[in-house]
Amino acid sequence: MLTLKIGTRSFSISETQVAHEADRMFKLSPERRAHRLERAKSQLAGAGGTKAIESAEPRGTVKQAAAIILSAGVKEI
Repeated sequence: MLTLKIGTRSFSISETQVAHEADRMFKLSPERRAHRLERAKSQLAGAGGTKAIESAEPRGTVKQAAAIILSAGVKEI
């Protein structure tokens, strides 16, 4: 399990999902890769006040966004 830390919150994402997102990112051009990373950051910021981001087990968009960020090598924001 890999962990992304955002402020006081932590998201544990499986290595399998991070590897899957890294494979998807590898196929993209540098511009598209940067856009996808920024979109993932925006998705996490947009979910800031919802229960999805505060729950013990992140789901769906939050989990995928965290995996995208981790696949880019970012461990802490």
